[in-house]
Amino acid sequence: MTKKYYIIGGVILLLLIIMGVLLVLGTGNKPKPHGEVNLTWWKTFETSDNVQQLISDYEQAHKNVHINYVKKDINTYEQDLLNAYASGTAPDVVSIHNDWLPKQMDKLSPMPDGLMSLRTYKDSYLDVAAADFTKDDKVYAMPMNVDVLALYWNKDMLGSSGYSAPPKTWQELAAKDMIPKLTKVSKPGSFLRSGIALGTASNINRAVDVLALIMLQNGTQFYSSDFTAAAFDQQPAEATENSDCTTLGCLALDYYTQFANPARKVYTWNSKSDNSVDAFTQGKVAMMFSYYYMTPQIKDKGPTLNWGVAPVPQVSVDSLNKVNFANYWGEAVSKSSPNADVAWDFLKFITSKDELKKYYSAHKLVASRKDIINEQIGDPDIGVYAESALTAKSIYKKDAAGFEQAFSQMIDDVSARGLTPGEALGNGVQQINFQLQNQ
Repeated sequence: MTKKYYIIGGVILLLLIIMGVLLVLGTGNKPKPHGEVNLTWWKTFETSDNVQQLISDYEQAHKNVHINYVKKDINTYEQDLLNAYASGTAPDVVSIHNDWLPKQMDKLSPMPDGLMSLRTYKDSYLDVAAADFTKDDKVYAMPMNVDVLALYWNKDMLGSSGYSAPPKTWQELAAKDMIPKLTKVSKPGSFLRSGIALGTASNINRAVDVLALIMLQNGTQFYSSDFTAAAFDQQPAEATENSDCTTLGCLALDYYTQFANPARKVYTWNSKSDNSVDAFTQGKVAMMFSYYYMTPQIKDKGPTLNWGVAPVPQVSVDSLNKVNFANYWGEAVSKSSPNADVAWDFLKFITSKDELKKYYSAHKLVASRKDIINEQIGDPDIGVYAESALTAKSIYKKDAAGFEQAFSQMIDDVSARGLTPGEALGNGVQQINFQLQNQ
């Protein structure tokens, strides 16, 4: 009898041990509960009202999390962020521009591997986001929306000159008749009306982006394969009727600057012209390039203006691979955040399909998600941008500010200083190489 009890006791003990082990293992697979979590989110442009629904939805589902939103001044934001990193007071969630990752990556915490796979990220968000915000199979930021260049055109001006629509190709834009018909001169070098805002740098909104777009479209390679040297002066090209350039990069720069060259038939703009956006809203220029974010300003400054938006011109009408240019922001997590896992969970939540659809219903913006953007293509306000975003690209910039300065100088070297496009391009290559080798 005693032996029987020993056997029963042993079996019970063994079962208790097994249950305990299973309990421990089961607990280990579950996320550890957080106590009270406070996240600080820095972002530009958006007021707290614009993002409050996203915050409230997340806080409602996560009672222990509180999110403090801070709108930052775009003029001081990057420096404020650098100062915060240096002092150890960086916010948990930060906004980064789509060309900031090379300079900011060492200060950011990548998305935890188990939260979302790289494949899911690439399948969910626009292709340009994967190019800009992933590195070494890690995700560093999640965009809430995107913006792309578009061609703004004055319907009355083009219509009065016999054009029912803006040009679809760069060749059509620079054809013999269009720009001369649209341009009105008061005296040599002074324009009563310009055909298009192109050719200079400082008085054209996002001039560098337009030049970069032309380069991307004509196949210019910006860097060597290992990204250690600039290469946009390397790809050979045949000289054209109007240009002696023998490289693709040179042809793009020559094309862009011809509109500010008095010796060219499309001369229609110069350094004395007003800022391109002001000129457009005042009826002083028929066409310009800009982003969707400029729309409210155009409506405010030109309330009676009869204008439209069209996709940017392409190399040819039947281009198999259209190329557009992206300019947008993504939300990222600071490496110094003590709650990086919660911060990333918040970003995954607010960039989900359901949350972004609610966000877009209140703020009409071009979607960052592939499963939403197709629904926007037919929209009369943002359809042009939505369709263009599907083929949008960007350029690697180790130092975004330095890149901007180098390309602006290339434009000025030709349009204001009299250098040939080839000479200006060579100067630009030297500047970019210096940035690549010294930062």
